[in-house]
Amino acid sequence: MSHPQVDPKSERVAPDPGLEGVVPFRFGCQRSGRCCTFGEGHVWLEDGEVEALASVLGMEPAAFAARHVRQVPDPKSGHLRTSLRDDQGRCDLLEGTRECTVYEQRPVHCRTFPYWPSVLSDPSGFESARTVCPGIAVVVPEELRQRAFAGLEALYAELEVELNALSPRCEMSGLCCRFEEADHDLYATGLETDFTADRHPRAPAPEAPGRCPYHVGGRCQARQGRPLGCRTYYCDDSKQEDLEALHESYLGRVRELESSLGYPASYGLFPAMAGARGIGRGGEGGA
Repeated sequence: MSHPQVDPKSERVAPDPGLEGVVPFRFGCQRSGRCCTFGEGHVWLEDGEVEALASVLGMEPAAFAARHVRQVPDPKSGHLRTSLRDDQGRCDLLEGTRECTVYEQRPVHCRTFPYWPSVLSDPSGFESARTVCPGIAVVVPEELRQRAFAGLEALYAELEVELNALSPRCEMSGLCCRFEEADHDLYATGLETDFTADRHPRAPAPEAPGRCPYHVGGRCQARQGRPLGCRTYYCDDSKQEDLEALHESYLGRVRELESSLGYPASYGLFPAMAGARGIGRGGEGGA
């Protein structure tokens, strides 16, 4: 599935709904299978879809429903709805890691991804979808990107002056990058992550699940472009209150920069957001 689509009646290119989203994007399905295997959620079935899916698999609807369908509460309404079964986030109808066994008759819920209201209208919903799907590409004009990057670099330079004055102690242990050991998470804005990916477009696969892909052999490979959360994190307990205050102040200024320029705003876990931009996937750069 790819967009925009051609309307067969008018032979005109239909508008790409992703361009109208709160974070404008284009989409081209990569057949990665990640939307069928990654995360939590439900594949809702509409009237008539059980019969259509059963027909593709050569099954009677009752037998298909008994094996592949369940009734679960809709998280939004609380009402019971019909959903495909899954095994820890993996769709019941997936074969191997990428092959949908009912692709031509897949449910509307699958066909319309990622053009769901939660993705089009909610920045956090968009970032969650982008984390899963490598086919989602944010549309940011190059001139806007460079203006935003220049503004972000200026903020980072100001922050560096304040950090030098504060002089927090860094033990160079690398613990801050081993999130599972430090028991913390690294969050970043979309602008920060785009900047990091632009300055450091290549990185190996993360050394551990959820870890930053730029943490290699105990050292950061993205010092120049690292996000705000890295710049303000130190193991110096005596300076924690000051460091937290600096972080919140500059995070607010980053968001003001995004708002003033009209840069698409999003916020999420940095390793996942970097992965969504192609960082840490076989060393390939992001979009």
